[in-house]
Amino acid sequence: MRRRRDGEVASSLSFVRLAVVAAIATAAGFPALAQKAQPAPGPQDHIRLVVNEGAAGNADFTEILFRYEEFSQMAAKALGGPVVIISARNRDRLQENLKNHAYELLLSRPNDVPARAVRDFDYVPVASAKEPYRTLFIVQKDSPLRTIADVKGKTIVTPDLYSNMWRAAKAMLRDNNIDMLKENVRSMRDQAAIGWSVENKMYDVGVVNSASGVARNWEKNGGRVIAASRDQINMPLIASPGLPPARVARLRAAVLALDSTDSGRAILKKINLPAGFRETPREEFLAFLKWLGEETRPF
Repeated sequence: MRRRRDGEVASSLSFVRLAVVAAIATAAGFPALAQKAQPAPGPQDHIRLVVNEGAAGNADFTEILFRYEEFSQMAAKALGGPVVIISARNRDRLQENLKNHAYELLLSRPNDVPARAVRDFDYVPVASAKEPYRTLFIVQKDSPLRTIADVKGKTIVTPDLYSNMWRAAKAMLRDNNIDMLKENVRSMRDQAAIGWSVENKMYDVGVVNSASGVARNWEKNGGRVIAASRDQINMPLIASPGLPPARVARLRAAVLALDSTDSGRAILKKINLPAGFRETPREEFLAFLKWLGEETRPF
């Protein structure tokens, strides 16, 4: 018996295994499991890999399990122990669980949460995507706005309040002597809704992630990008300080080598990171938080 999904084929045994993993992962996502720091996992203990694709990704829990199945198998082989995939969408809960070292691994598009985990909770950078992402200011095609300086006094729609992109947009405006807190700003979770709102002139300016479908098609469809942020860390993978350094080193080597084999490139394509991963030092995370205006722990 075979099961086909999104062009991938999985055996019925694999599907049953994923269903069991889903039940474990659902339970693992609750804060009750993160009341105290977790002991270092042994070779036979489940290693929890939490995935957060942020507002740019709309995959449901089952889609996340299938998308990252082969990636988790690669990680399990490198780490010498079984890996459970956990899908995380709640930003506050994720940060609280990281604070309590409830997860061994985090792979996250919203980069400020893992950056804080590196700075404040002693998580260790493993790698991040080679292709950076940027925060973009978009306008509809016949907008009179030409540069970010023209945004002052206009209506702006951003992703969620205090999200990584909201913070990046705030930093971009700050660098251009505009205080976003004094501007007319509204927020929406869905970036497709942001693009639609700007296209239909409900707002003068929208803020989107360059990795989103809106950004990839905006200029193709006649819209304009009037500002792009500095390159930002994209999809960082970080590890808990509870994982022994030797195991982290093996995982880093395996992740960095994915783009060197056909099977590795297939994994990268499935998780939408075809360019592969690069080594990313701790200092890069700290510099990113400093640019956001968070030189010290904000809570």
